[in-house]
Formats: sequence, C-alpha cells, structure tokens
Amino acid sequence: MSATDPRTALASYRDVITERIEAGEPFVDVEDAIDEAGSLTTDQKAALWLLAFSLRDPSAQQLDARAHLAAIE
Repeated sequence: MSATDPRTALASYRDVITERIEAGEPFVDVEDAIDEAGSLTTDQKAALWLLAFSLRDPSAQQLDARAHLAAIE
C-alpha cells in the first residue's frame, strides 16, 4: 500500500477486511487489525469498522448490539 495515496490504502484495507470477515475470522481480530492500521484516519477506520460490522451475520450483529446496550443501561 502506498502511503502517498490514502484512497489506494483505504481500498486495500477494505478488500482485506472483507476477505477476513468472509473467511469467518473472529470480529475482535478484525477490529484489532483496523485499529492497528496506522496510515488511516479515524474516519477511515470508523468506515472500515462499519463495513466489517455490516458484513457479519445479522443475528450476530443484533446480539452484539443488544449486549452493548445492556452493558450501558
């Protein structure tokens, strides 16, 4: 990935994140990989996280969302 072209870097990360989710990698590991992407902005990392979350099974998404809500109630 080129540090001089952030769109190219973002596209590469997007593809890697998609592959990792589709391969069934644990979501926490994908989250860690996004957090460690030092060449990306906070907004780019947030967008990748949202993409990764959206690629998960809907029932897993809902379970996590409900668990987070319960934790802050």
